[in-house]
Amino acid sequence: MKTSKGLLFIYLLMTIILFACKEEEPPQGPKYFPINRYGAIYLTDRNTPKSLAGHPFINTITGLTYILDTAKKRQDSVDFLYYYGTGNIRTDSNSIASPAATVFSNPITTENPWPELLDWTIKNGTTFKNITDSLTHDLVDEVQNDSILQKYAVNLTDTKINKLKIGSIIAFQTIKGKKGIFVVENIENTSAVNRALTIAMIVQQ
Repeated sequence: MKTSKGLLFIYLLMTIILFACKEEEPPQGPKYFPINRYGAIYLTDRNTPKSLAGHPFINTITGLTYILDTAKKRQDSVDFLYYYGTGNIRTDSNSIASPAATVFSNPITTENPWPELLDWTIKNGTTFKNITDSLTHDLVDEVQNDSILQKYAVNLTDTKINKLKIGSIIAFQTIKGKKGIFVVENIENTSAVNRALTIAMIVQQ
């Protein structure tokens, strides 16, 4: 009986020692990932001549922009495009939209800023959210990983964002799940030959 009690005492003592000596694992913080950064991406309206670098379509992962002819051949690579609304969609001035936006499905071509997209077989459904009131341009410029993308590029439902202004900050997520943010750095005029939007962008690799 005494032997059993002695063994039990030793077992309890060893258990206490083991727990006391066990090294506590540090708490795991959020895991962040690398980003691609692109500055001064120049997007133009459909009426801007090709000689003025008219590239309204963009692949956000590569940062490459396309003219219409190239975009049509690379439909799966187009995440969003720029347009300036006229007619009954004049309120869409300085707009960014995914190819899947309803406005591009309008069969009335005068109400569709890019009626050429009616024939596209692949229309990537990028979504957006205006987060201008939540972030600063400096923070977007300085971030070295996707921390702010994980925090702010969430609950995105819009397929287009209109009435963009210099300083607008827009979060987006591509159909492939890549999160990003772009900042409107410059807007050039509203005449038929030189409408343009310059953005800086960060996006998950």
